[in-house]
Amino acid sequence: MRGLALSVLCLAACGPSAAVQDATLTTVGVESVLIRPQGEAGEHGAFIDMAGALTVRIETPDGPLEVRLAEIDTPVPTAAQAWLADRLAGREVSLVYSGARRDRYDRALAQLVLASAAVPDDAASASVADVPDGGDWLQYRLVEAGLARVMTHADNQAHATPLLAAEAAARAADRGLWADPDHRIRDTHPDARAQDVGTAQIIEGRVLDAVQLNSGRIYLNFGRDYRSDFTIRIDAGDAEAFEAAGLTPERLEGQRVRVRGWLIDENGPMIQLDHPARLELIGEDGEAAMAR
Repeated sequence: MRGLALSVLCLAACGPSAAVQDATLTTVGVESVLIRPQGEAGEHGAFIDMAGALTVRIETPDGPLEVRLAEIDTPVPTAAQAWLADRLAGREVSLVYSGARRDRYDRALAQLVLASAAVPDDAASASVADVPDGGDWLQYRLVEAGLARVMTHADNQAHATPLLAAEAAARAADRGLWADPDHRIRDTHPDARAQDVGTAQIIEGRVLDAVQLNSGRIYLNFGRDYRSDFTIRIDAGDAEAFEAAGLTPERLEGQRVRVRGWLIDENGPMIQLDHPARLELIGEDGEAAMAR
């Protein structure tokens, strides 16, 4: 058997599954989804140009800065880059930090908002940036338009709930990438998923059995043959976060789930999860919900 690699549920609110795209979005314990970035106010500057599909360059008082939009990815890079370039042309932006601030390329990792929606200079401690009704929070707008998907990381996951809600709405409406069958949510068929190895995917299926080894590693198995079927693995060092989110093997066994991440080949197609915001529980009616 293999270990449960779930990195999605803790902060993940959700939306309709691929099978039931007209299901109503629900967020357990939350009356309405907040659509605003929260964190510490960061640099402010004028847009220079695009340095990648989801990376922008801005001119700050300290010089040029490359900013990678945190918590999202895109399978439609050309469209996403064109949208951002058009939206940002001639504009100033502000950064909001809510996790790791730099990646290995020394790019800033932040939520990005247009200057008109940023934290005022005299805001008390400048600790929270609010964008009313979504405002011009660019990650939210990209996901809402179907030009990006949610892809949190263990050190950058604070906005999983509102971003997943925006993704669910875009998917239900077949906006942007969701209108293309090539970008649909995948099933767990091992032969088909073997073709996706080396790419980031969103996959839905039912956990047939969930096992935690003596080492602490967890495997979520989606087929009868662990040597070839799709599996999620959660390493021992990450298992505590899943337990805290209520995602124990006992709870997950028999559940329909939606998982997102990088597909690898390890005794068949596998996704390794290191934080629960990448795992959603899917009800029999197609709705997804937070663990707690």
